[in-house]
Amino acid sequence: MPRATRRRARRANVEVTELTYLPDILKKLEELTKYEVHIGASGDAETAMIAAIHEFGSAKAGIPARSPIGGGKRKAQAAISKLVKAGVNEIVLKNETARGLLEKVGQTGLQKMIQNFDKIRQPPLNPIYARRKGSNKILVAQEKKLRDSLKFIVVRKG
Repeated sequence: MPRATRRRARRANVEVTELTYLPDILKKLEELTKYEVHIGASGDAETAMIAAIHEFGSAKAGIPARSPIGGGKRKAQAAISKLVKAGVNEIVLKNETARGLLEKVGQTGLQKMIQNFDKIRQPPLNPIYARRKGSNKILVAQEKKLRDSLKFIVVRKG
């Protein structure tokens, strides 16, 4: 018998009073379901290749995976969850728009991803390569180009 899958639900507690109009709330929250935020590297083919090699590694080139995007995503989840919980309440109270909340989610995720990018130190460079390179710092050659290519965009689902 297959095991039941655990599901984690995050809830935003929205208070509905006689002053709030439920169909209006549902309409505003439905706007959130029509869009999604994409955060990642954007640029030309060379930048995409470099980002993919650093994200997933390359067995052929002997480069281990150093995940600036995936690691940044994991580190941003808690902050984004907290932001969305507060943002949903603000949408209901008419202090925020769905688009504004999605922009804030993108900015928060991007900020966490850049912070993660700046802190990548594992796995360390091969000592022979580090001596030839003259530095133990990872991503020196492409760092500015890769860091500048990290962006977010709000897109319509579907």
